[in-house]
Amino acid sequence: MGWDLSVAEAKNVYLTETDLWRYTQQFLMNATHTTTYKHMLMKALLECTTELSDSGVVTFQQISRHVTKMYWNLIVKHGLRQVNQLEKLSSVEKTMLTFQATHEIPSTWNFDRLPVQQQQQLIRNVNQFYKKYVYGSFYASFEGTVYSFNRKEEWVKLVPSYVIFFERYKRVLMNVTNYQLAVFLEKYNTREAMERILNKIEFVSARQSLDEFKQILLSHGHSVCFYCMKPLKQIHVDHFIPWSYIQNDVLWNFVLACPTCNTSKNNRMAKIDYLYVLLERNHELRVAEQMETYKETKLIHLYDYAVQNGFEANWAPRA
Repeated sequence: MGWDLSVAEAKNVYLTETDLWRYTQQFLMNATHTTTYKHMLMKALLECTTELSDSGVVTFQQISRHVTKMYWNLIVKHGLRQVNQLEKLSSVEKTMLTFQATHEIPSTWNFDRLPVQQQQQLIRNVNQFYKKYVYGSFYASFEGTVYSFNRKEEWVKLVPSYVIFFERYKRVLMNVTNYQLAVFLEKYNTREAMERILNKIEFVSARQSLDEFKQILLSHGHSVCFYCMKPLKQIHVDHFIPWSYIQNDVLWNFVLACPTCNTSKNNRMAKIDYLYVLLERNHELRVAEQMETYKETKLIHLYDYAVQNGFEANWAPRA
């Protein structure tokens, strides 16, 4: 079964791209039988690639932050059941709904609106459950090829070939994962709850407010539009590499833009000249606490991988 493993090493085998697709397709087709736990872990790992250390390590805590946010938004905000038994709640549903009732939190609230202490408590609760049951089972679903992990030390180390594979095909992998998740949810939820389901799943990690990042950038003297260099009267926070590719909010990918540039750029990528400007900007910001996951090479690789995922890097503001 694999779920009860405490420590496991990834198999030391050479993996071709055909192998990577085969293992991933096997997982995506077979992972969801009783709950959504494994598909949520897959989504979290795809989101976490921006947070990996140089050796490919990501902590359980980092993963659990993504999983907890997604589950809160699906279960509490959207009222979606996560288990295949109509008269039963999964452990994560019980955790979320009990926490909501205890703290009298409105069901309209996204996870990001919760006070930080409540977020951290929920993350700890979900982490204990995932640590006990999910990492080993996920490992077994990929036949031991995807990562090494240690439950006591609470880390996952992705195999390098999977890191590249996840980045190179992130949009396809995320879309297929979302689709398989939607297929499962459709069987056990009402028609009303399933309305616009793919949109709900696609944007389950999106923040309601980016004001935190706006204030940090303003405090570091960024008072003109990153793209057209005009003084900012109205301020928009823009994902330099589109959120629909990264799906993670990191300071080093944010810039301040005027409404005209932000609206015009939309879901596109700026020309490579602006990447070089952002690299310089991030060098100035390197002392900020939120920059601890940043590496120049990481940003450059993500820019290149986003292009490979279909994002044309040809946008520039009108003269």
